[in-house]
Amino acid sequence: MVQWSRVPLLNTCLRNLTSDGLKKRMPMMMVFLISSMLIMPFSAAENENDNTNSESDSLDILDVFVLDLPCNDNETCEPSRPEHMIEYFGADWCEPCESLELLLETLDFEKIALMQHHPSVLDQSYLNHSKNKFENTYRLLFIPSLVINSDSLLTGSSQGMELNQSLAEIDNNFSGIDNLSVSKGMVYWNTTTNYNLTIWKLESVKHELDNRTLPFLAVDKMTIPNYSREQNISMWLNDSTSRLIFVLQEDKIQPLQSLSTSPTGEKNLNYESNEDYDLLAYDGGYDIALIAFIGLLLCLMPALIWFRKLQKQDAYESE
Repeated sequence: MVQWSRVPLLNTCLRNLTSDGLKKRMPMMMVFLISSMLIMPFSAAENENDNTNSESDSLDILDVFVLDLPCNDNETCEPSRPEHMIEYFGADWCEPCESLELLLETLDFEKIALMQHHPSVLDQSYLNHSKNKFENTYRLLFIPSLVINSDSLLTGSSQGMELNQSLAEIDNNFSGIDNLSVSKGMVYWNTTTNYNLTIWKLESVKHELDNRTLPFLAVDKMTIPNYSREQNISMWLNDSTSRLIFVLQEDKIQPLQSLSTSPTGEKNLNYESNEDYDLLAYDGGYDIALIAFIGLLLCLMPALIWFRKLQKQDAYESE
């Protein structure tokens, strides 16, 4: 026959559940639970930083070429490699976007490949490819946003004003395309990578609401598979004064890092109705934090109830 009084684990558990045991261990339990709440966010942040760093360490090869049109059928045109590529995501209905768009017009377009995107379906010049980049490639949430060289981010008009300073601090070298030329309506290219070549067609488009134009708004996109080293693009070359941007990059989610000196600063939004909310592309990133918070709250509830009960018991005994 088992003598339960000799079973140490059982006796220990029962003894710790007595009122005196709880009184002695309650402060320690509270310290442990509170410490867990404080440590978990930092651990999660550290793991997130480690993942971000590992992704950043394996950044894809990115190469960019620019060709200003027209390029006649009887001539060979040599695209040039810029120093930086800036992708601007905005909207005609966005008031904070205006100051940033005026700043972009002052850039040196001989050295910088500027690509303006309208990812909002509320714009007449909306482009589905731009929305896909906004939501799926860069996982952006707000406009205006600037993505520099596909790995850096400035969000909002306030951060956007740091663009020139950020460009001066970036040491960038595009590579990946061995040679690229356009001749008689055909594009010829070569690379040692296994990435596809994407061509963006940019046009000068009049602003919907203001008396000004957006000089390099994305209006179309074409992808040349890696196995095909030539493509007929004559339909984009004839009678056009647009610009083509050739981008060599893997088609997947691109991690971004903030270039702002105040990355937690104000994010400028301008939406007066729920219709404009289409730009807030929620990706479920807050679900884990919410579940963790609820779990911690549930863990704390029994301890708080027992603590309250002991307080009442002590008050009763003192009387």
